[in-house]
Amino acid sequence: MEITIPHDKLVEALELIGRISTKHVTLPILQCIRLEAKGTSITLQATNLEISMEVLLTGTVVEEGVVAVPGQIFLQSIQFVAQKDITLRTEDQVLLLETSHTNTSIKTFTTDEFPTLKQLQGEELKLQGAMFANGIKAVAFAASQTSIKPELGSVFIQQKKEHSLTFVATDSFRLMEKTVSQKGLVFDQSIMIPQKNAIELARVCDTVREDPVLVMSENQCALRFPTGVYVSSRLVAGSFPDYVQIIPKEFVTHVTVLKDDLLRSFKKTNIFLNKFRQVSLMVTDKNLTISSQNNEVGHTTDTVRAQVEGEELSLNFNQQYIMDPLTHVNDDSVKMSFAGIGRAMIIQGVADKSLRYLVMPMNK
Repeated sequence: MEITIPHDKLVEALELIGRISTKHVTLPILQCIRLEAKGTSITLQATNLEISMEVLLTGTVVEEGVVAVPGQIFLQSIQFVAQKDITLRTEDQVLLLETSHTNTSIKTFTTDEFPTLKQLQGEELKLQGAMFANGIKAVAFAASQTSIKPELGSVFIQQKKEHSLTFVATDSFRLMEKTVSQKGLVFDQSIMIPQKNAIELARVCDTVREDPVLVMSENQCALRFPTGVYVSSRLVAGSFPDYVQIIPKEFVTHVTVLKDDLLRSFKKTNIFLNKFRQVSLMVTDKNLTISSQNNEVGHTTDTVRAQVEGEELSLNFNQQYIMDPLTHVNDDSVKMSFAGIGRAMIIQGVADKSLRYLVMPMNK
């Protein structure tokens, strides 16, 4: 094989696809990127068996061929080459990287062991890539980090309203729901994407900056972009919890505060959190008082001006669980609705109703 590729395009492609190829104890081939030159096209492929990616490049193909090369070594070897074009050719079991000022050789793997990657075929649904990525990023943090219940370690996607998609994730202690615009989309089913894979799909959307089409099968979904980037993920089997039933319908107290005031207060209480990251919220007629205590460090109390409707109450929460959704609230003020002692709290933006976050209190 011998090809010449614009250096910047190759680096962009390897940075995009390189995170897919990872070290694997029993399958070393998975750390490789499969590079194939055929006809006038140059194709890069990578997979970790959970998620797969293919990137098409344009360049000059002098001699056709295929090679599997360790992804990270490949990227690091060309990242700082200061040449407009780079020539790649194989000699025996070695990939040679050549420019007018550098010459590098990388040992390769046999491509026979590389998994066969086939693109999904089926109905294609046009997505707004930036909004799709936004939906995933807004909820993914709330997914469970354990694999005991795969559905809780996933991002659930469904269409609740026309021209939109709703994304949901929960770890059973908290739940995040985000609805984003998807004009003209008819999505008549629901899917669950493993959290790590969903985050990767969002990263690809943000990097490629194109509107992809979504293709689905019974156990896979894929995004195909106009410029030749293709990424697929396995889907989680089973049913997502009927989360609507656990969202309180009635509340005893509503508290509206400036988001920046809340974040500023949490920065103070963060210094004195105990090992459970416990923070106390006490609602009075005009204020929200936030306090934390660590027996080894000390104690702090901070009062925030608030608009309060309803009963006075006091509850303890994991502070991180309250802070996590705030960066995704596109509003100056947030509304915290309490269902009562020992019951869930709901956080929403005052004007932006596209986001809804539920969090359970901690026991004292």
